[in-house]
Amino acid sequence: MTKRTCILVLALAATALMAVSPLHAAGKGKHSFVPDIPDTWMQVYPEDVDPDFEYNGLRPSCAACPGCDDRFSFFVRGGKTNNLVVYFQGGGACWDTMNCLYVHTYYEEVPPLSLFADTSGKGIFDTSNPDNPFRDWYFVYIPYCTGDLHWGANDVAYPDYLDRIPGFDSWTIRHRGFVNFQLVLKWMTERFRMPFKIFVTGSSAGGYGATLGFPYIKEAYPDSQVYLLGDAANGVAGEQFLNASIYNWNIQLPTWLPGTESGYTPDMTLADVYLAIARYYRDSKLGQFTTAYDNNQAFFYNVMLNITNPYAWNNIMPVWCDWHDTMYDLVHEVASGAPNYRYYIAAGDYHTILMSPRFFTEDSAGVSFAKWLKMMVNNPLNKHGGPPGGKWQNVECEDCLMPAGLSCP
Repeated sequence: MTKRTCILVLALAATALMAVSPLHAAGKGKHSFVPDIPDTWMQVYPEDVDPDFEYNGLRPSCAACPGCDDRFSFFVRGGKTNNLVVYFQGGGACWDTMNCLYVHTYYEEVPPLSLFADTSGKGIFDTSNPDNPFRDWYFVYIPYCTGDLHWGANDVAYPDYLDRIPGFDSWTIRHRGFVNFQLVLKWMTERFRMPFKIFVTGSSAGGYGATLGFPYIKEAYPDSQVYLLGDAANGVAGEQFLNASIYNWNIQLPTWLPGTESGYTPDMTLADVYLAIARYYRDSKLGQFTTAYDNNQAFFYNVMLNITNPYAWNNIMPVWCDWHDTMYDLVHEVASGAPNYRYYIAAGDYHTILMSPRFFTEDSAGVSFAKWLKMMVNNPLNKHGGPPGGKWQNVECEDCLMPAGLSCP
């Protein structure tokens, strides 16, 4: 065979390969790796997935607080590549009569579809910005309306001890965040065969949902490269919450991971969960973002410490430094024990970045956050199983812009 003939044969073979490859198919359908989903946002209801769906004996639902719409649904958008973003919405939490029934500190209902009418400037959802590494990816958006960090599979009757709900001695809150996630996962696995990359993430409460959802998604797609990023979800919590209140949710830990076989225990920290995940899924990258003085995370830490006194909740000054120091301890603990984990600590006290214009401008840790995240999802792990290659490293602010009036030791 002459050199010219050899080149011609190779060219024809490459053309044939492109013709049968699902990524080069003219359209999307049952013979493609990617599902036929419109590139505009659409809303999906439980009956569209499985009218009889249950998990742990519970059906998908929002919290069903007094006067609240209890109907759950989720949102999806088509893309141009065989990659998928799974985003868990944030929105507070509740674990006591005081903040589940009286002074709500959580989102109670699914947001409207109009949330996605204009996504310009909304971080990873901004498909018009060329600096967005996810602009061509498929999206699944999991709303949060259950007060349980997307972790729960339990209904709890909270006593109405102030007699504020006429005709009732108690009111049942449906902590079914994990039930809702399982419905979404069923929808995903019935449509996505094997995405090349899956970016599992969420902001605030959604960051915790992403953390616990990650192992289940990875198990569903063992051959995909699956990433985890928690946005402003660092797990600083009060003792009363960790020892008692958290049990209201019936947390669905991935018990196949070493260290979580017995489910949740009061001595378990979020660092322990990250380490268990990172060590079990060594071929996946895990990361966390936070500002050094996140005011919202400090607020919820203060709520945990003063759950019976809502008048004290907004005064976070007494706990701010403790939150700051504990946050640093937790991220440093994970970083020292997991070579496939990285953190980004930005200056200031703002809360969350993934749906913010700051996604494209934040660089207070010495590197652009958008670039840092792009390096996370584009650069592979070291092929020999060592630390991730490239420039994706732990970064933190030097001048962290301590809030005015705050003085930490």
